[in-house]
Amino acid sequence: MLSRIPLRPRTVVALGLAGVVAVIVALGKLFGDAAPPVTSSVQPPVAVPSVVDPHEGDDGLIQIDPTPSPMKASNGPQALSVATKFAQQWIKHDRKADAWLDSLRPHSTETLVAELDGVDPAGVPANRITGPARMEALADAFVEVVIPIDAGLLRLRLVATQGRWLVDGIDWERV
Repeated sequence: MLSRIPLRPRTVVALGLAGVVAVIVALGKLFGDAAPPVTSSVQPPVAVPSVVDPHEGDDGLIQIDPTPSPMKASNGPQALSVATKFAQQWIKHDRKADAWLDSLRPHSTETLVAELDGVDPAGVPANRITGPARMEALADAFVEVVIPIDAGLLRLRLVATQGRWLVDGIDWERV
């Protein structure tokens, strides 16, 4: 009867491996160690008393004070003042490029002055400041001051260098 069933070599190998696995499992059950008997006399583990002194300080998470915000710091108003003075000079674009750049220099980093060197002030898109400046704190020594102008919003990036706030970047967005 088995000779009538067409068996392929893969099928024979698979059946042979299944038989070997079955024999190994059966031998393991016969000669293997039996599981230890479960007895009802086993007691649950005894809780170890705590050795923490309840009167000592909390040893949980450490609370780190956040970095002081420049808006709360005593020099926060200085950053707003520098940004406003810079903006007042920046919108005065009816003068020569050298005079315009010289008026921005006291409120700018050397990096920004170098970037603005050769810029034509006639390209400044604003004529007047239309509202109060507001500061957005980004880090302890890096803030952005937003000043409403008639052409949109002037965004000035200020950095604190040697205890002084200076404008280090300019951007504006049309609203």
